[in-house]
Amino acid sequence: MPLSRWMLLATRPVLRGILATTIFSSAGLSYAAPPSQRVIATSLAPTRVATAGQSRCGTALATLGTSCLGFDGRDVRALPDLWVVGYENNRDVGEKHVLQTVAAFNLAPLRNAPPRATVSRAVLSYSEVSTVHRSPGGDAEYGILATCNTNLGVVADGWNGNLERVVPTVPAAVAGVRGATTGDSGAWDVTPQVRQWLAGSGNEGVFVLRGDDESIVIAGLAMCLSYVFDIGLTVEMTTPN
Repeated sequence: MPLSRWMLLATRPVLRGILATTIFSSAGLSYAAPPSQRVIATSLAPTRVATAGQSRCGTALATLGTSCLGFDGRDVRALPDLWVVGYENNRDVGEKHVLQTVAAFNLAPLRNAPPRATVSRAVLSYSEVSTVHRSPGGDAEYGILATCNTNLGVVADGWNGNLERVVPTVPAAVAGVRGATTGDSGAWDVTPQVRQWLAGSGNEGVFVLRGDDESIVIAGLAMCLSYVFDIGLTVEMTTPN
């Protein structure tokens, strides 16, 4: 079963301040500006982060807001600095839970860049405090596990902000990814997505961190849940000297 809030916070590693440059240099995706250009780096913290989720409970406990017999993710949905990505199937009690992490960023500071500045790189980074896996047959996996944060989306047009359902998304435009493992950090190269946003007129960009299974159909006992924190967006812009 997923870890309790107390266990998560008690074992939480000190992984603050992971540099996007370090992440992508180690992945072979480093960038160096030509001598004729200068680089302006901006680090953005999310203006809003939340765990969105949808649960399918047994018929006797199907009322909205009522806890399921097993884990339903509602304890972690209220945490201010720890969020969850993934899913849990539990055919034994007739439950299914799908969880996403939604992070919104204010893009206005990027629009204050000097004239002719262009986005050369943008990295969405996160740290992972814990990950749990379970096979469809119910066998738990242990050790350093691969992240369940395997897909990145942006909210689809028409989303009304509801976090009590699976948030509708379209795939984010990405140029690379380094997935986390237990107690480590990961990142997405979101340069194409940030360029698309800045080419428009809006000042908010919303990413949705997603797992592999977002169907509400119960499929055996398979589970994959990752607990993430320290989400940030680092944007480098180059401008002629």
